[in-house]
Amino acid sequence: MFYYTFKQNDTFYNRIETHPYVQFYINDSKIYYNNKSDRSGMIASQERMVPSGHISLYELNIDRPSDSLIHPFLTKGGSRTAFRTVSTNAFNQFQYGDTISGSYPMSASISRDYLDGGTADVVGTTVNKPRLFALKNTLNYYKYLSEHYEYSSSFFGWDKAQQNISMISIPSIFYGSSISKGTISLKFYITGTLAAECRDIRKNGELVQTGPEGSTGSGSVAGVALYNEGFILLTGSWNISSHQEDYVVGGGSTTAKWIYFGTTGSYPSHNVPSSSFDMSFQGINYVPVLTMLAHAPKGQLNYSSNPTYIDYSNRITSFDAKSTSTQFTEPSNIEIKNTVSSSYEDPTGSFQKQTFISRVGIYDKDKNLIGVAKVANPVKKTEDREFTFKLKLDI
Repeated sequence: MFYYTFKQNDTFYNRIETHPYVQFYINDSKIYYNNKSDRSGMIASQERMVPSGHISLYELNIDRPSDSLIHPFLTKGGSRTAFRTVSTNAFNQFQYGDTISGSYPMSASISRDYLDGGTADVVGTTVNKPRLFALKNTLNYYKYLSEHYEYSSSFFGWDKAQQNISMISIPSIFYGSSISKGTISLKFYITGTLAAECRDIRKNGELVQTGPEGSTGSGSVAGVALYNEGFILLTGSWNISSHQEDYVVGGGSTTAKWIYFGTTGSYPSHNVPSSSFDMSFQGINYVPVLTMLAHAPKGQLNYSSNPTYIDYSNRITSFDAKSTSTQFTEPSNIEIKNTVSSSYEDPTGSFQKQTFISRVGIYDKDKNLIGVAKVANPVKKTEDREFTFKLKLDI
């Protein structure tokens, strides 16, 4: 086997920027991701073992019986290592040597919280509206982009701590590093008809109602988007339609507004059968790429350890091979197979050493195989030929 070391100019590191398209559709207390419906498996009722609108983070336990699920586990020891989901009190209940287990699959999806008009602040040791309160400094940081980010403004007459807000949380696994500016679209449907649409047309985080043309609130700012953090805050409280439904749990029938966007996907989940919601955007995701150049020089790699390289028509006889109780020695004069072919019946060309390269192995410094690159068709290598194989690895 031949080993070659990558030289300085044989490896390159770069980064590819991708823009994944993401769409969520919320209707009838269900969330649909990129128009994918639930698929039934051969064993499980849901092939991916996650609810509708979710993705399985590592795609473990795909269509497996409930009594044969893969699960993470560890043994409690002196290092006090535990899963992040295990609290300190729960950890202390385990004895040393006990097995602490978790569960798969882990899943992710968007979530929606309706924050009513109660004040978001700290009262004693209790935090009211903790998620909104945690974003206070972040919102104020982005006010240089738009005044609508400002958490509290006496000049504009609002205080997000006391406003009714629809907060949509988007896990970063859907968009990557950030949400691409100018790609957010929110659509509010009533009985299948578009009642209102918001877009970040100014690319500064403001979600402006853009349609339908001439609709109530058209041109007004209905909320803001936190591109890097993955949050959408909707504060638009004007009536976008005369339609009424139970958008607030226990609040009776109320008129459709932007603060009720995504209601059927909220917690606690409840159904507003005539309303549906569509949210789409593009992400910005960076993929590190390692490019390696593997060279096959002239005059090298023309011998093979593949058993098919030997001409077995010239069979080993008892006079050629030596065998004892501890070893077997092949003769040194076994012929290699002549793989040179010609389209002529009786070619006169001389014999050439040639092999066929079908794969390239990547090894670490200890010569442990860590990767294999295969070519679509074997490449014929003769002594007067040299090749360079370009290998790309997305990390």
